[in-house]
Amino acid sequence: MKHLLRPILCGGVLAALLCTPSLAAGEGDFSLLVNGEPVTFSDAAPVLKDGRSFLPMAATFEALGFPADQILWSPSARTVTAVKPDVTYINFQGEQAQGDLTVQMAIGSTTFSVQYEGNTTAGPHGDTVQVVNDYTADAAPYIDAATSRTYIPVGLVADALGYRVAWDAETYTVIIDDVEAILAENTETYELMDQYMDYADQYSQGTYRVDGSLAFNMSDSFDKVDLTGDYDMFTSQTALQFDADLAINADMSGLEFVLPNLDIALRYDLEAGAFYFQSQALTASDVWYCLDMKALYDEAYGPGFYEELIALDAASASEDMTFAQALEEILKSDALPLTSEFTTKDYLDLFNYVLADSAFERSGSTYTSTPIDLEEDGSRILVAFHLYTSGGKVNGYGLEMTIADTEGTALALTAEMRDSKMEMLMDFQMPGELSMTMEIDGAYQRTSTAPATEPPAGATVVDLMDALTGDIDPAPEPEAA
Repeated sequence: MKHLLRPILCGGVLAALLCTPSLAAGEGDFSLLVNGEPVTFSDAAPVLKDGRSFLPMAATFEALGFPADQILWSPSARTVTAVKPDVTYINFQGEQAQGDLTVQMAIGSTTFSVQYEGNTTAGPHGDTVQVVNDYTADAAPYIDAATSRTYIPVGLVADALGYRVAWDAETYTVIIDDVEAILAENTETYELMDQYMDYADQYSQGTYRVDGSLAFNMSDSFDKVDLTGDYDMFTSQTALQFDADLAINADMSGLEFVLPNLDIALRYDLEAGAFYFQSQALTASDVWYCLDMKALYDEAYGPGFYEELIALDAASASEDMTFAQALEEILKSDALPLTSEFTTKDYLDLFNYVLADSAFERSGSTYTSTPIDLEEDGSRILVAFHLYTSGGKVNGYGLEMTIADTEGTALALTAEMRDSKMEMLMDFQMPGELSMTMEIDGAYQRTSTAPATEPPAGATVVDLMDALTGDIDPAPEPEAA
């Protein structure tokens, strides 16, 4: 699962981050989806007010599982208290517990409190005290004069209860998903994916050396270029070192010739977010380009985003979790953006469609999941996932993907790993214009050699973004042989 989890996380966008949607729309009404289902409001509809989305508290909390008779109004204190019985929570000691959830807020105040029954800790005088978590929203609850209904800011729901919240600007819809409630109704099992995770854990923990070969072929109506060679790679959970030496043969306009070998060196430090690469075909041998992945992510999604992403990935890799637990983590992480047409329920349905035990059919020692077959705007996408077994345990996997349009342009990708050996083949065809293929194979073996995470001492490091934007002089070109 770690092989699937990392690209999912690193390629995702934390769209909601449990905050109030910031709306550029004017004042007005909007709709609400709770756990994928539309909420009907009989006498008080959601509204946009002062650039914020507000929901009728009673109807919203009832949709989230709070009994109507447990939503209480105190006229003298001008407070609202809502109680949801028997919920699962993580207590002050970090353990899972059961108890009633109580949310209390005051009209006109941005501060509200949340507490769980039985969530206690030692007091200053040796007694036991109730743990109460106080939060501050960026808008306060208010009472609508026309309906006498209490309205609460959407961000309050997210902050207080930990639900996923998103705003769909195209449909004027607020989406609130209680992931735990959605998963509580999920009846699928994942025994095969648990076995896959056990298999994949071997290669996501510890350090491995991979030795293999690669071949790249590209041709058009006039020219043809072939690259072939070997590579070696050292990989761990947080680092990558890759080096390759490729021979180049070219046929351009009928002239065949052999070019100097192409060397490629890559270094990656996941924790620091630093990616380095070097090739004498681009620069002198002691000049490396650097791409600051941490800065790019933080600039795009806000300060601290990269650290949060890495912490989530590290936690998932260090824990001996089942696929169901990993799935819950993914669905709760907000790495998958919510819209009115694709809520958490829809993501869960997609995962189950492909990866639940019921999705696989067995043929001999191979299990094949339900293929994903999509057609849109004249293009067709077909994806199939296989699990290979031996002795009743998963010992490999395979992935097949094809994309084709009505004009004959097609991309085919197959990748598989059995035991410690992997293979990948990519074929791209654009009839009459371009043909491109790439093949890679490799064998994994444990090693005590840690991957190098930065260029050699004394090397010149050039920031790639500065070089591309012209803020600095480009790196020196390699000297002629």
